Amino acid sequence: MSQLKGSYNSKWLRQSPYSVKETADRLLGKLAEYPSVMIIARVDQKKVAEFRDIKIREAECLLFQNCALVGKIISTNIEAGFDLPIKVFIWKADDGQVWIRCTDIDHMNNAYDLNGADGAVTEIYHLLPGWLDYTVSW
Repeated sequence: MSQLKGSYNSKWLRQSPYSVKETADRLLGKLAEYPSVMIIARVDQKKVAEFRDIKIREAECLLFQNCALVGKIISTNIEAGFDLPIKVFIWKADDGQVWIRCTDIDHMNNAYDLNGADGAVTEIYHLLPGWLDYTVSW
């Protein structure tokens, strides 16, 4: 974890016992159980880097959103749309440990004065940490 610079909230960060690809697959499988969740993108950052002959360790970025919750957030403060959709970054660290980190909802709530965004933030609190826990569980 020494690679993480600056502050972060450990509520939105987990170690994974799986490979980067398997961690991403597990999260996407969980999200597929929720019809209101829209998967927007899955980007293999290692393949992207290879387009320019740059070598990096495994890393993937996932983008998704819950359509109803996004509406509540953006109707509270349109500028919060800048931090949407939810971003999940999964990477293999120098020591071989795989990490998964997602958008810090606490930061978004505070930065945009969402004040819970009509219950959307609480609903995200009930969903997102559990999805991360499932993703990294044995």
